Amino acid sequence: MSAPDTNIERQETNHKPALLGIRGALIFGVLMIVLMIGFTMSRGETPSAETLIGDEPAQTTERNGAAGVKIDSYAPGTNETN
Repeated sequence: MSAPDTNIERQETNHKPALLGIRGALIFGVLMIVLMIGFTMSRGETPSAETLIGDEPAQTTERNGAAGVKIDSYAPGTNETN
């Protein structure tokens, strides 16, 4: 329940510093987001013709050991490596 004798104008003048601080924080936050988006967009590069998107060679997991080094064969899902 609210008080029956609430004076909105007087409360607004009493809380003016807090309301200005909240308004300033909101403006600062929006300004920082706009600047961040603008900076990110201005620093972006357009892809060149040499850019390979989707045409990357398949990565293999084949390992070749050095001369004289035996590579352990490990089957996924098992606990034994010998």
